[in-house]
Amino acid sequence: MYDDHLAHIAGLERKFGTDSAEVATALHTLAMLICQAAKPTVAIPYFERSLRIGEALRGPASLLPQLDEWIGHRHSGGFKLLEPFLLKRLEIKAAAFGDVGPEVANECNDIAARYLARKEPSNALPFLERSLAIKTELYGAESAEVAAALEQLVGVCLSSEEQELADRYCGRCLDVHETVFGGESQQTATMLVELGVVYIAASKQVRSSVEAEHRRKAKVMFDTALTINETLFEQDSLQVQKTLESVARAYLDCRDFREAMPPLERLLDIFERVYGNDSAALLWILAALAEAYAHDGSYKAEPMLERCFAVLRTFLDAKRPTLASRIEELPGNKKALYSHGYGLLEKLVGISRSIHFSTRKRWG
Repeated sequence: MYDDHLAHIAGLERKFGTDSAEVATALHTLAMLICQAAKPTVAIPYFERSLRIGEALRGPASLLPQLDEWIGHRHSGGFKLLEPFLLKRLEIKAAAFGDVGPEVANECNDIAARYLARKEPSNALPFLERSLAIKTELYGAESAEVAAALEQLVGVCLSSEEQELADRYCGRCLDVHETVFGGESQQTATMLVELGVVYIAASKQVRSSVEAEHRRKAKVMFDTALTINETLFEQDSLQVQKTLESVARAYLDCRDFREAMPPLERLLDIFERVYGNDSAALLWILAALAEAYAHDGSYKAEPMLERCFAVLRTFLDAKRPTLASRIEELPGNKKALYSHGYGLLEKLVGISRSIHFSTRKRWG
């Protein structure tokens, strides 16, 4: 099939010239056909030649529809094959719309997201910084758009082990948030929790002295966010619950059970009052506390685990149990199971083993 297309292209070259619009169109068609057959490496030379001809005839901006089609095609190959075309599209957009334009910022964000998906934060960093510079120019240094860009940069810098740069962006992010939303606003509290979670996650990857500093900063952010939400809303409010949950899960994700216990215990107290002592909504907290107590060698672990199984049995015996993915879905529905992660039974069995191990260790 491809031989016929190549023969057709050869005929067009003889008739219109090797660098004609007709040849460029035929090359593009052939490249897309080969790409559709999931052979992007074979198609790329034809596609690149089509782009070169098109650019010479009509200018760089005319290539954008072709590049969009290629990049968006499901058989265009992995990132390494797409990377040159993504960079080409960015270059063209900068020339067509100006270096300081939302189109260029969005393109930088898209490229950065692709690097982050590949666990390459260092490669993503310059594109996010370029996007930040554009947003600062477009919307002002103290704007919601800049605040969001700074918040993302903190996490990327930490993942790239750029600790000092992360701290600078973090400080700037706090300042912008306070200016835009107010220091005691819900938006600022949410941002503080999100940044704290990022610092806790990053603490797993660094040396012990830096780890302690990351966790100290995170704790300050968590405490400040909790104080803000307690001031703005009631003590048992949904906003306070979500803050405590985010803090607890951040520590649980890095297996820092000792720091996870206080927010979990307070959250359990709230959930018992709001949802009832036997609600399945409590199960993830009970399981997390049982695991934390087991790792701490506490006598509280075994009764907490027994309570987990009792609540689980209540949920399984319900005629129409439901699964909830958000705290907001829980009130008034005692049969809603809200869990952190999957493999609940396996988790409970693992906790049981930890408890037995701690008991044997304690009593010899």
